[in-house]
Amino acid sequence: MTVPSNRILVVDDDPMQLELVERGLERDGFEVRCVTTVREMTAEAKRFAPNIVLLDVNMPDAPGERTIALARESAPGARLVLYSAWEDSKLRVLAAQLGADGFISKSESVLAIGSRLRTMPPGR
Repeated sequence: MTVPSNRILVVDDDPMQLELVERGLERDGFEVRCVTTVREMTAEAKRFAPNIVLLDVNMPDAPGERTIALARESAPGARLVLYSAWEDSKLRVLAAQLGADGFISKSESVLAIGSRLRTMPPGR
């Protein structure tokens, strides 16, 4: 059985941001699950088997390195994409340092996120 390539797990501690992203991605044809903690991420990733994990950079319950490691372990093969209000140059450096597959700034339109995710190269 193959898993659809449009499954996204969004991890962000801001419920309003999660709601906006979820609505935008669902409108764009993605199947979306959202969680507000890293602990929830690990459990939901195992259940949902996402192809992409969209990760807020500043999660209060785990540092970035630990969050990436847990996401890789919980969602093997998924693309891990950092998601933050930081400027692109800082996000690019952090994504490289943490071994993320890409990054998207929260300043981008919610409607543009789906198209950005579709054009990213496959995960590891």
